[in-house]
Amino acid sequence: MKKLFVNVLVCVGLLLAAASAKAQSLTYSGSLSAGTTAIFTYPVNISKITVAGAGVGATTATFFDNSTTTTTYTNAAYTSMTSYPTNITSIITNSAGNLQTNIYSGVFTTTTTVAANTNTFPTVAAYTAPSTGINGPNLVSMNTVRGLAVTVTTNAIVTIEYKKLSPP
Repeated sequence: MKKLFVNVLVCVGLLLAAASAKAQSLTYSGSLSAGTTAIFTYPVNISKITVAGAGVGATTATFFDNSTTTTTYTNAAYTSMTSYPTNITSIITNSAGNLQTNIYSGVFTTTTTVAANTNTFPTVAAYTAPSTGINGPNLVSMNTVRGLAVTVTTNAIVTIEYKKLSPP
């Protein structure tokens, strides 16, 4: 019984050690030029974001859940089916010379082409920092699916505390 108890304790200790090692935070810090930069190309859990001006002027950093420098995506045109109830009336003259009215009711379908459209990836966070000041650290708790891209309006220093997530 004592041996079983020791084995259970060892297993629990190993599991806790593995979970602790996996849960360690990593830090990204980069000096970014004006424009869009792809910071991560894999899913991450972000816990802290700091944005600092680089002396050029106030900067706004806008973060997107995307793994490339593109901030927009386009949905291609597609065909949609629409159904609607209606009545169709048919009037004929029968062999006796009388008008005969027939009303047919039913549900009919038609196709509609939906045009292509361009959308912006969702903004997951946005922070503004003064020319020589710091905005942060901002405590956040967000997971990205595609990665993380950031657009800065002027040169900036961005620091992110994160954990890697397993790809979906």
